[in-house]
Amino acid sequence: MARPAHILLCGYYGHGNAGDEIVLAGILEGIASGAAGRRYEVRAISGSPKDTLDVHGLRSWRQFSPAGVMSALAWADCLVLGGGSLIQDATSRRSALYYLWLTRMAQALGRRVFVWAQGFGPLTDPGLRRMAARVLSRASGVTVRDARSLEDLQNLGVRGAVLSADPAFLARPAEHLGEGVMPAHGGEGLLGIAVRDWPGADAGLAAVGQACAQFAGSGSLVRLYIPFQHPSDVDVSSRLAAASGPPAAVLSQRLSPGEMVRLFGELDQAVGMRLHSLVLAARAGVPFAGVSYDPKVRAFCDRAAMPCVAVEDADPENLAVILREQRGRLDEIIAGLQSFASQQKQDALIPARMFWERLSQ
Repeated sequence: MARPAHILLCGYYGHGNAGDEIVLAGILEGIASGAAGRRYEVRAISGSPKDTLDVHGLRSWRQFSPAGVMSALAWADCLVLGGGSLIQDATSRRSALYYLWLTRMAQALGRRVFVWAQGFGPLTDPGLRRMAARVLSRASGVTVRDARSLEDLQNLGVRGAVLSADPAFLARPAEHLGEGVMPAHGGEGLLGIAVRDWPGADAGLAAVGQACAQFAGSGSLVRLYIPFQHPSDVDVSSRLAAASGPPAAVLSQRLSPGEMVRLFGELDQAVGMRLHSLVLAARAGVPFAGVSYDPKVRAFCDRAAMPCVAVEDADPENLAVILREQRGRLDEIIAGLQSFASQQKQDALIPARMFWERLSQ
């Protein structure tokens, strides 16, 4: 009997970011959904192999160990660049350089490369753009999660890229939440808030905190700050919660991907800077407003037909008005989001079908 296909996943895994762990969980669901009885084994490249084993049950190699990465590629039949925005230089050139190097090494060793629902860019460095064009044009398959990424790849000359949707739409919710996750709210509604630090955004973040306090107070909602990146999001969330007063809670414990999915289903409304806070709200049919620090946030809000404000321009009064306006037409918004989420889930399955087709060729 032939051995199972060896699938190696690579992304920003094992770094304490809930969004990336939810993406990984969704990709694992996608791989399983398209396998159709084929035998396979999945392993990963991770910033923390122990965390990846504990959270996902995956064996992995350490991300920045050259020997470990080469061992991983020697084991693999196919390298999957899985979700997120890996090939970009908005945070630094290092991300793009690392993932392009990894992809080139896989191709040099004769391994297939599949790009699974990536958010490509922003990539502004001309040399990196030329490198990305060469490397991705040789991939066995390229799928992206948004139209802007697709257009950018087409402008680079990468042909055959396919539009899909974020893998987080496939992640399974946990059966229940652990003890102490939900704040005591006496039957009142919950406003979920997911913020992050961003250079030059202190005034905007303060405005978001004030707007959420104003709105929650007028609508009898309890504010629940939900950190996605530990510990940095916990720090900024605690600062905003303290500045705007009770009733507000900060979720300090790390949740599993399934618990995060389930938690968002318990909310009444949401405000998010973190992209995957908005994805989870949308899939749960929870009305939300985005706070954009990156084009990917506004792009997702536009696709979901939800409001979005730039963090640098955030104004407490305007954002509170947006949230109150949503509160006045919840049924209409929820119905629209449910329809959107259903289509996004179907689109999120596109990479799974395409992956198995390409792997078997």
